[in-house]
Amino acid sequence: MTYEIPVYILLAASALCLFRVLRGPSIPDRVLATDAFASVIISIMVLLSLETNDFLMDIAIVYGVLGFIGTIAASKFLEGKHLGE
Repeated sequence: MTYEIPVYILLAASALCLFRVLRGPSIPDRVLATDAFASVIISIMVLLSLETNDFLMDIAIVYGVLGFIGTIAASKFLEGKHLGE
């Protein structure tokens, strides 16, 4: 089973996310676009892992956790709070 077409669609979505990161009207929009970009990259890794039976699934899980923690840290920073609050 090939996953070429969904990967190309996800690559186009990642390009749109990068455009929003670079040209976002505000900082929260850029943080949201970065989180969406991380989700798209995770989806690409999962599809490639299903096709190649490689260890990309493990990397996708770690990248997902790091992306979530990064989004929480950026949100706390934008609110003016510390991570412990």
